[in-house]
Amino acid sequence: MDKVISGTRWHLAASSIAAAALIAGCATQPSSPPAPSAPAGQASAPATPPGGAASRVVPETPELAPAQAKAQAQKLALEAVDQLQSGDETNARLTLGKALALDPASELSRKMLDQINADAQKELGAAFFRYTVQRDDSLSKIAQQYLGDRFRFYILAKYNEMSNPSRMATGQVIKIPGKAPPAPPARAAETPEPAPSAPAADTDSAAGSTLAALMQKGRQLQASGDLEGAYGAFGEAVVRVPGNRDAVLQRDAAKTALVRQYDREAAQAFQRQNLDLAIAKWDRILELVPTNQKAKLERERAMDLKKRMSEKFGTAK
Repeated sequence: MDKVISGTRWHLAASSIAAAALIAGCATQPSSPPAPSAPAGQASAPATPPGGAASRVVPETPELAPAQAKAQAQKLALEAVDQLQSGDETNARLTLGKALALDPASELSRKMLDQINADAQKELGAAFFRYTVQRDDSLSKIAQQYLGDRFRFYILAKYNEMSNPSRMATGQVIKIPGKAPPAPPARAAETPEPAPSAPAADTDSAAGSTLAALMQKGRQLQASGDLEGAYGAFGEAVVRVPGNRDAVLQRDAAKTALVRQYDREAAQAFQRQNLDLAIAKWDRILELVPTNQKAKLERERAMDLKKRMSEKFGTAK
């Protein structure tokens, strides 16, 4: 009996101890378990920054050097010119905005954006004359002849309510702001032929004969339309008899007419996308007048288009 009572007491004591341990365990809340560590050899996942994925730092685009930014802006300005040629004003505006962000002083970008924003009727005026489009004409060519700047083609298109400047057709009648010139622009711009001057008093008879022959040859070539030959003849006359006013005037007049002719031919070749010919014509202009900014800009535009065509099609005219 004593053994039975002792066993019973032992069981009661053990139960009391177990109950006390259980109560103590429930009173203390366990802390959150640590995050499982990555398996050996495997990199742990990066912690998510405050704010989640949306707040992750994006690497900044490196700033361009001033020269690079200027070159990129010029490229974008020429791209906008092409977009305006096809009437895509919306994208041209965006492209010009990018160009001006890179180079706020970009003259071409501002010029084209001003035309987009301008009221053509107010800016060009109410007075106009009518012009019939000729074969090989372009709105850029007409803008050069009558507005003095080929890049003013877009405001001229707006003046005529043309949504796509590149779709102008031969025989179409358009409005040109201002008064009609008394003669075609090419003739009106020609330098009047000065009266022949006598050779200098100290020039011997042989030099005088040579000068007269060269001057006559130059005039004949000029009359036949060979401006390059005329320029060469008058230039040789200047070399043979330095200081002869007649020879200098005739040489300079021939050069001016020659530059105008090459510019017209280059523009026509560009419109036909004969880029090699257009570039060659503008190269000749720069040989005659190295400071001709218009020829430099147009040549750069043709070179850029040639490069893009080569990249796209594998060849360029």
